[in-house]
Amino acid sequence: MALLSLTQPKKARKPRKPEISPTKMRIFLTCPLKYKLIYVTKVGRYYYTPNIGDSFGASLHRAIADFHSSGGHDTQSPEQLAERLKNTWTSIGYTSSEQESEHLELGENMLHEYYKNSRSGAVTILTEKQLREDMGEFILTGRLDRLDEHPDGALEIIDYKSGRASVTSEQIHDDLAMSIYQFLVKRKYPGRRSIATIHCLRTGHQASAELTNAELAELELMIRQVASDMLAITEETELQPCHIPACDCCDFIKICERRARVEGIDF
Repeated sequence: MALLSLTQPKKARKPRKPEISPTKMRIFLTCPLKYKLIYVTKVGRYYYTPNIGDSFGASLHRAIADFHSSGGHDTQSPEQLAERLKNTWTSIGYTSSEQESEHLELGENMLHEYYKNSRSGAVTILTEKQLREDMGEFILTGRLDRLDEHPDGALEIIDYKSGRASVTSEQIHDDLAMSIYQFLVKRKYPGRRSIATIHCLRTGHQASAELTNAELAELELMIRQVASDMLAITEETELQPCHIPACDCCDFIKICERRARVEGIDF
């Protein structure tokens, strides 16, 4: 008599929904070809060049996140915050030890100023947290640097900028990422006010903005339309290179220059 198999056939997994983030959307809106190279054909990993800005900003973000998750001003001193930078520091992208030392000292000074300028009556409830919202055909994601809850129940999204010296409420109001963060927070905490703030770490300058419900509804329509255009791009999609101001600092400029010469495109 044949023995019955105890192995159950595996159920076919549903394909994972694509994820759309503010970064992906920004890159697509700036240059669909760059979006394709990074996220569709995935050749981007062979051309990306580490840079000081990314490494410096990431080190500062991690130090501040550790500071707030460990109790913030209630349990930490400014010296402890500055010390955290050394523990989270990454050396990738720096071209010399002198350059790295200068940025480490700059970062410590920035964190001392941050300590003095960031105390408030709010309670930090999230740090370096990714929010996700199922939008049907895709998952909308956004990573918050920090989310504070104020005594009146309002929620404040705080985004750190290590390279900017100043910011205005109008700039925040029109900023794609900050708008998407507000949308995601509203979905996660319905009925609560959602305020977006950018904190410029170099100067301590801050500004805030808040989208209305009507603006958030309009934003959702835009997100869905742009996401649809993004998801329509496949490896077979033909996208011709075209020269724009963003090309000058793009990791893929050589790819586009080479393709333009071969295909006779005025680049």
